[in-house]
Amino acid sequence: MARDQKEERLQEPGAELGQVTLAGAPVGVALAGERRNVTLCLPGGYHWTPRQGEAVLVIKSGPEGAPCVVGAPEADPAAPGEVWLSVAQGVGVRLTADGRIQLQGPVEVTGTLKVNGQEVEG
Repeated sequence: MARDQKEERLQEPGAELGQVTLAGAPVGVALAGERRNVTLCLPGGYHWTPRQGEAVLVIKSGPEGAPCVVGAPEADPAAPGEVWLSVAQGVGVRLTADGRIQLQGPVEVTGTLKVNGQEVEG
């Protein structure tokens, strides 16, 4: 019986797209069945919590195939050489391949703001 369970586990894909059923951290994700308490595995310094209903990429690792959300399908592709951080249509930060920084949406600054080395008074 243990051998049958191990073989069945190996038949699951190592990575697949799922849909978030419970937002927050940890999240719930619908795959072949619903998985709860799924860990978010993100690059250092990056913070993101997927929304309910959002499609996410889930990888399974370790001997038990523990699921981990690692990202989401790209909805607004960046141009080659760009980095684009966005939370909603028309809101984000784009680092362009030609060296510009584009801010889209309302901008709020907390702390000191300097432009060309000169502090801007608020």
